[in-house]
Amino acid sequence: MREGKYCILHLRKAFERNLPVFINFVRGVDNRRFIHIVCYLGEDHGYHNTLTDLGYEVIHLGFSKKSLEVFNPFVITKLSGILRRKNIDIIHCQKHKPTIYGSLAALVSGNISVIAHVHGLARTRSWKRKLTNWFLLRGVKKIVAVSESVRKDVIKNNWGLDPYKVITVKNCIDLSTIDSIRISKGESRAQLGLAEDEFVFGTVGRLVATKGQSYLIEAFALVKERIPNARLVITGNGPLFGELQKKAANLGVASRVLFTGYRNNVFEMLRAFDIFVLPSLAEGLSIALLEAMASGLPIIASEVGGIPEVFGNCKCGKLVKPKDVRSLAAAMIEISYLDNDLKKNLGANGRTRIEEEFTADVMIKKLTELYESVLNNR
Repeated sequence: MREGKYCILHLRKAFERNLPVFINFVRGVDNRRFIHIVCYLGEDHGYHNTLTDLGYEVIHLGFSKKSLEVFNPFVITKLSGILRRKNIDIIHCQKHKPTIYGSLAALVSGNISVIAHVHGLARTRSWKRKLTNWFLLRGVKKIVAVSESVRKDVIKNNWGLDPYKVITVKNCIDLSTIDSIRISKGESRAQLGLAEDEFVFGTVGRLVATKGQSYLIEAFALVKERIPNARLVITGNGPLFGELQKKAANLGVASRVLFTGYRNNVFEMLRAFDIFVLPSLAEGLSIALLEAMASGLPIIASEVGGIPEVFGNCKCGKLVKPKDVRSLAAAMIEISYLDNDLKKNLGANGRTRIEEEFTADVMIKKLTELYESVLNNR
């Protein structure tokens, strides 16, 4: 404890970009009772960090990406020193590698509670990972899963893990940021070079195999045969960028598929879409999906991971099996053929669903209760 407040160190591997969900719970969890410090294992590359602007202490341990590829005991030495100097009460570790170093540094430092945050499915794939977790997770106070499907996956794939140790705190979003966007649909399309009379399917996500954009391009080629004015916008960056462009060209739809790369104005871009499509093969709980629903868009998404949990009983679009190109194309055509009022109703239903269960206030309340529970049971 420091200055009459409990001190929480949020540990991440490296700073890559400003993540709204992470920023929301750091700034949202009662700053009158808790001091929040953010620590990255990696180097400081001078990128703009919103948390620094908001007045939070941000620390970079300075280890290179290469030095973190294998176990590095110097990380534990440096991190445990910070835990002691800063009088840390809880270390909240995001994802696996920070959990390894955070758990061991807390063990060395003594009387520091560890929380591990799991964001995706199938994170315990190998026997090596299972053995590592069997040792480390015994010392972790609580494991936070971003969806019920992730929670069940963690329990199922880790030997001897107490199910009561694993709790669900669903990813949530700050609606005020989305609601502050004033750009019109026409203005958003103009920025992207899209015509007002085009019917735009859009998706947002890293360009990696698990996000399923390859299947979406195949489905779009079928859709284009039925909807000549259809366009597909793929927003995001990743190792498959060139391969996906080549696929669009091979299928004869390159001129109708727009690859925007990474954009930091996604909320503005969503205004240009008619339907949001999420073709993921696996998904813990997609922030992009929450943002699209909050923006009032009809949704077509894969029936995997935490996605059905987001839909619930809400009639906001359609779920399809992953990798099923024909079913995905059929859903895209079906929803696009609905009259405008029905499409608006789907979007409005999705927005209501987010307001009921996936707002930042809901997430912050659950995290605050988690921190208090951990501190009361030290």
